[in-house]
Amino acid sequence: MAGDSSFDVVSKYDAQELENAVNMTSKEIRNRYDFKGTDASIEWTGESILMKANSDLRVLAVLDVFQTKLVKRGVSLKSIESGDPKQSG
Repeated sequence: MAGDSSFDVVSKYDAQELENAVNMTSKEIRNRYDFKGTDASIEWTGESILMKANSDLRVLAVLDVFQTKLVKRGVSLKSIESGDPKQSG
């Protein structure tokens, strides 16, 4: 019977690998020449990841670096959800 069936979708990610990817991204944007003077940063609060920079394009560049680090660490990009950049001040 169809009434007795169920299907559960579980989304799990390795929090340690996610934290490592955030830390590696932070190091890279501090050291890369194209991020000098942009005040670019990334931080993880445990439930969300906040990326800051002085322009929308720089935030998207930080996102690109972060996604690259996630893939290298074996974390699926389907486990994150990104929104559009927003002005903060």
